[in-house]
Order: sequence, then C-alpha cells, then structure tokens
Amino acid sequence: MTTILLINPPRIRPDMAVLRDEICFQDVRYIPFPLRIAQLAAVLRQRFPNADISLLDANALNLNYNMLEDSIPEADVVIFQSAAGIIKEDCTVASIVKKINPATKTVLIETVISPIFAERFLADFPAVDIVVQGQPEVVVPNIIENLSDLSKAKGITYRTKTGCAHTGTAPFIQDMDALPFMAYDMLPMEKYSIGVLDTPMHEKIIPGIRMRTTRDCPYGCPFCIIGSHPHRGYDRKWKAMSPKRVVDEIEFAIREWGIWGFFFWDETYTYDMDRARAISEEIIKRRLRLEWRCLTRLDKVDKSLLELMSRSGCRQIEYGLESGDPEHRKQLHKNFPDSVAIDAVCQTRKAGIKVNVDMIIGMPWENRHSLRKTLELAKKLNADNIHLTMAFPYPATKFFELVKEENLLEIDDIYDLMIKQRVRIGAKAFVRTRHLSSKELEEGWKRVRSGINKYYMIRKLVCEPASFFPLFSSCRNPGEVFHVLGNGARRVARTLFPGE
Repeated sequence: MTTILLINPPRIRPDMAVLRDEICFQDVRYIPFPLRIAQLAAVLRQRFPNADISLLDANALNLNYNMLEDSIPEADVVIFQSAAGIIKEDCTVASIVKKINPATKTVLIETVISPIFAERFLADFPAVDIVVQGQPEVVVPNIIENLSDLSKAKGITYRTKTGCAHTGTAPFIQDMDALPFMAYDMLPMEKYSIGVLDTPMHEKIIPGIRMRTTRDCPYGCPFCIIGSHPHRGYDRKWKAMSPKRVVDEIEFAIREWGIWGFFFWDETYTYDMDRARAISEEIIKRRLRLEWRCLTRLDKVDKSLLELMSRSGCRQIEYGLESGDPEHRKQLHKNFPDSVAIDAVCQTRKAGIKVNVDMIIGMPWENRHSLRKTLELAKKLNADNIHLTMAFPYPATKFFELVKEENLLEIDDIYDLMIKQRVRIGAKAFVRTRHLSSKELEEGWKRVRSGINKYYMIRKLVCEPASFFPLFSSCRNPGEVFHVLGNGARRVARTLFPGE
C-alpha cells in the first residue's frame, strides 16, 4: 500500500499565517484554507482508494519546523506546496523528510519559479526529487502511478542518477464537475478564515475558506503568469464548474463543517455572467446563509448581476483595473474607458458590496503622465480600498520578455533574485521603464500610494464617518473602545503624515 503525505509548510512568522498559492505569497492575519492541496488530496483519494493518504497543514496548526519533524510519519511520497518568494524556506520540508527517510520521494508544487527553471532548481535543492510542471490534479496522480518508472509520468522534471529528466507536457483538466469535493475531513476546519472589507483599509476576519470554481483566464495580461508557459499548468482556455456543482459543494461545506464565509479564488469569477447569475440564483433558491467575495473585471458586471450577487451573500469584489491611463490599459488587456470603471464601482457599492480595486505601476510604458492619471482615476472611483502594487517581471511572462528585449531589467539573474528575496513586498522596482529610472519609479509608486491613501482617509472621515463604525462592533467594554480609537488615530496619522 502506497503511503502519501501532503504538507502545507510552516509560517515564516509565528504571529502571521502564510497565503501561498500560485502567484500569491503573503503574511496574513487570517488563516488561509490550502485549497490547492485540499483539492489534490481529494483527487488522490478518489484515484487510489487503497492508498494511505494524509494531509498536514503546518501553517494552520502553527507548527514550526522542529514540531513538523516530530509530526511527519514515514511515507513513500511527500508532496508539499510553496510559492515564489518563500520557496527557499519551504524547501526545508524536503530536507526534514529526507532526514527521516532518504528513500521517500519528495514532490514540489509551485507555479512560478520551479517549473521554468526545473533543472537548476533541483541542482540547488538536492532534497527535492520531483518538480510538478502542470496542473497538480493531473500530474501528481501520474507520479503515484509511475513511482517505479517516473519517465512515464507526464508533466514533471525529476532527479535521476546522472542528472535530471523532463517528461513533456501533461494534459489539462477538461471537466471541472468531475473533481471531487475538497478533502475537508483531512484538515483542521475550525482554524480557517477569510478577510472581508468592513471599513476603509481594514478587513474583518470571519470563519471561511477559499474555493476555486474555474480554471484559467482568457485575457493573458502581460504581467500575469496565466498562459505564459504550459509548465505552469495554464492554457488560457477558461473552464468552469456548473452552477449546481458549485453550490452543491458550498452547501456541503455549510452543512457538514459550519462554514459560512467563502472566497472564490477564480481569476475572473464573472467571465460568464450568465453562469454567475445562475450560481447566485441557486444559492438564493436553497436559502443558504453565507458571506462571500470574489475577483473579476470591471467590464464583466452589470447592475442586475451585482444586485443578485448581493442578495446571495456577496460582500466584496476585487476588481483588476491596473492603470488610470486608458491607452495603457489597452496594452494590459483592460480595453474599456474610465467611465466603465467608475460606473461599475458605483453600481457595486449601491448593491451593498464592498469594492477593492487593484492597480499596478511599472510596466515598460509607464511615465509621469500615466502615474498622474492613475492617481486621478483612483480618486474618482470612490472605492472602499485601492491596492497599488509594483509590477514584477515574472519569468516567461510577456512583461519579462519585453523588459529583457528592451534592456529594461535592472537585475542579471531573476531566478537567483526570486530564490533569495521575497519579491513584490513593498515598492522595490526591479525594472526601469522607457521613460523612468527604477528610482523614479519607486518614488512615483510612493507618491501615488500616499496620494490615494490621504485622499481616501480624508474623504471617508469627512463624507462617510459612519463607514468606520464596524470597527467598534466587537468592543465589549470602554477599554476596548479606547484601544480601537487609539489604533485608529495612529493609522490616520500614518496615512496623512507618512514622513512623520
């Protein structure tokens, strides 16, 4: 009988959990449900009913590496996940596994670095035996079926006696409805939570999980890893679970595990607006009580859909807008005018849904004019939160190829950088643009971010003071009220006077 163990590695900081999933790696106050390995565990259990399969979420249980070592049983295969930026730390898992039993096969699931630089990665991390290059639900079962001859397992690069071997491209999932429900019973379900905006620049934490009901995104934004390389497990062909399949799993999670918060971790949840309507209608029809949030595009919603989503429990939408310059947005595959963005945010808030808008600066065409346009549009949106990030040239993306071709990259070895540093943390620019140096870009990022934060803080304090009231909802005595007031005053001061 094959013994399989799946691991979500420990936290980087003991006081903060880690969100590690594909492009994302963040220290967060909530405890993220590890949907990628929860789905994989369910698939493995379905495919190999006689195998001994277990899942250990060290992140949720707050196990450090010493505690993890004491908790790991001997296994034939250990599968662990990671994310770019923390991969060096996470590979400690493989070292511990090899210390316990050198014969155990160690399998890494990570989407950004290891699939593109697989041979170099295996040379640098000798405790890792196999790098997944494709969708884990397809590739990992191939590994288990072919442990005795890994050359037959499509979608991997693996260690051999003389070096490394690559087995070619694996197929992609075609039928999302065929996926089993995630392996909730293998996880400490009482631990998991999600964040939902309740006041400006603040999220409340509620019990909940992340779910992925679709795969891929057809838009192919130049900075995004989706569609950039087949080894990452994307083919830009959007696939989706049926509305009934989605709501069946939601209902199961509510009934069996008491979950009432859901974060749909889909790249473009409302890409098919009719499907999004049908999911909300099914939730309402079944009288399910839940709060949920999603990610999508500003040109993929309308008034009736937003009202229906709100009735079904949607409390927050994260929109990708990227730039305040309409001409630059065309190059970012967001080809719609400012008026569409402004109206979508307005209609979303009127429906009772909080709005977070993602914007990004640092693409090759960025200039002082576009920075100013981004600040101006951010102010006009009147969103609940604006998240401004610095563009990062992930290898094999269109953005990366462009900055290499135009000699705009400020670093010689992007692999080495991403192994050693937590990139995309803060405002560090690793590129220059056609018009701005990296220093000017960093200064521009800080200036735009400070301008957005000051504007929204003042606007909310003056025009919408009631929007801060939820901060006091959990206060149980005057001391806690004064504590919230003190924290709020400090946050206002930092926002309005960042240099003080």
